[in-house]
Amino acid sequence: MALTTAARLAGLTGLLACAADGGRGPDVRRERLALIRDTAAQLGVTNAALLAGIAESETHLAHCWSEATYACRGPDSPSCDGPVIAGSADGPCDAMQGGLGMFQFDAGTWSDTLATYGDAVLTIEGNTAQAVSFVIDKVRADVPGAADWLTAAAWLNRIPLIVGDPDTEAWAKLMACRYNGCCADTPRCASRAAGYRDHAIALAAERGEAFWRTEDRCAALPADGVIDDRSACYLAAGDPRGWRREPGGHGGAHDVARTTTAAAPAQFARWRVRAGGPGRFRVEVLADGGAARARYEVAHAGARDEVVVDQAAATGYRALGDFAFAGTGDEYVALGDAADAAGAALVFDAVRLTAIPAGARSAAALSDGAGMLAR
Repeated sequence: MALTTAARLAGLTGLLACAADGGRGPDVRRERLALIRDTAAQLGVTNAALLAGIAESETHLAHCWSEATYACRGPDSPSCDGPVIAGSADGPCDAMQGGLGMFQFDAGTWSDTLATYGDAVLTIEGNTAQAVSFVIDKVRADVPGAADWLTAAAWLNRIPLIVGDPDTEAWAKLMACRYNGCCADTPRCASRAAGYRDHAIALAAERGEAFWRTEDRCAALPADGVIDDRSACYLAAGDPRGWRREPGGHGGAHDVARTTTAAAPAQFARWRVRAGGPGRFRVEVLADGGAARARYEVAHAGARDEVVVDQAAATGYRALGDFAFAGTGDEYVALGDAADAAGAALVFDAVRLTAIPAGARSAAALSDGAGMLAR
């Protein structure tokens, strides 16, 4: 990651002290913070001020060289209409090394960084999404009990951002070590940790609770019953390098991943169902454009049912079945990339729920050639 040497640590401290807003102004600052908030929320992290504190510590939210001309000119970025910001403490600019973008991704030289993270890291959206994934991975590696993406996100979401709180201090030390490379029990590393902590606390206060709050965005089932991908009730997790956005489906575009034969999914999504109370719903999925045998999971009323849909044969909506929902707020439809065969295109598109009137007959469990209807 960025700033892994003592020289770079010292250099960036001075660099950031004179960064200010780089001429960006309050509107751009707010847009950057909103991007961090919204990207984190879609990846399951609702305590996004933590992530914003990293960007503030690294670059004062600058992404483009034009916003921070004290730094090196990095590769051109479509977000900048010119060069991205590149760190300058690892050596002269013509060495083309150091961190890239708002979150300062650094795998060595710029070529090394792009080979590791892909060209998307040059965009402000890709840089931000990769930062959330990076932090999740470090929490999974270092925090006891945070064994998977969702439990790691849950740990982050519980951090209260209070000086002296054990979880807050653990977060700050984790970032100083795993993001900044300063792992020793020294005043220098303590200062780095305090910077991540204090920037996050300051940004939480700067924008206020209403700005940062995202956990209640998915409050109810949409009026038409359609939960689209990239909507408030959709959570897509996993390394951004494993996702593609392609045309097609509901709304004109959908997410696509490639299947693996791993025991647990690396890329997965949840369509969160806010039924509003007990009731039965027909659950359908839009799977046009895929080529995989997709294993959908429906979590409802304390039960979990798996339904397989052959996306290669799917056209339009395919029914998973009729299910009883309790309306408890923790129900969902899920899909992951773990499958019987690797390398097939797996489409993540809209899920549609239609209320079934009391007394109406439910669909029987049967094979329909493209999947299975299940109760």
